[in-house]
Amino acid sequence: MPTPITHLAQAGEILRRDDLPSATRRLLIQQRGPFLLGHTAPDVQTVSRQPRDETHFYAIPRVSDRPAYETLFAAYPTLARAEALPPAQAAFIAGYIAHLLLDELWLDDIFLRYFRGGWGTRRERAFLHNVLRTWMDARDRQRLDGGVVAALQEAEPQGWLPFVSDEHLRAWRDWLIEQLGPGRSLQTAQVFAQRMGVPEAEMEAVLRSPQQMEDRVFSRVPRAALQSFHDTGYERGVALISRYIGGLVHR
Repeated sequence: MPTPITHLAQAGEILRRDDLPSATRRLLIQQRGPFLLGHTAPDVQTVSRQPRDETHFYAIPRVSDRPAYETLFAAYPTLARAEALPPAQAAFIAGYIAHLLLDELWLDDIFLRYFRGGWGTRRERAFLHNVLRTWMDARDRQRLDGGVVAALQEAEPQGWLPFVSDEHLRAWRDWLIEQLGPGRSLQTAQVFAQRMGVPEAEMEAVLRSPQQMEDRVFSRVPRAALQSFHDTGYERGVALISRYIGGLVHR
């Protein structure tokens, strides 16, 4: 549910900091492109036109407490053992499952807690939820280092997902690269505005106004809740990736 840019920022932070086991971190740095692509790849549905549950492995509203990555591994058990995969594919899947974890955390700790109901209209809540995600998107782009585009360009899917074609993964990769290139602008506000059927200028007006952001967004979603989401997502992501890659680096 965070944007691909937010997912890329988290993936980059995981690689920069030293909380992963050293062997795991070395492997993911060596396979940086596949890892970064994997950390965004569940959102390939916007290119492949698949139902959400085919790429994210959970439904909204939730019908199970089972973590999405466990559902993925139950459906495709060959992906569950990193040590049985080529290093590039293992790094990609590590990013993929970390994305699923972060999405579920956002759903539970931000969306359902602050946007499900109790204030405003459903349309207003959906609008401001997208405003918040777009604001985070712009903030998190500043956290990306200059090597992201080059790393993504080196990621070449080779049957990494049995449920998404390489063609669609390449198209998704190329769409990300196009947005992140020098002098390019993110299309997040435009995409969300089109989905909601509102003028992009309506979103931009809120985003450009610190007072409106405080009054309409942060009065509903405390900044401390966003920081907690980040911290918890980072810690759980590191733990999940460490468990998954552990068998590969110690084989």
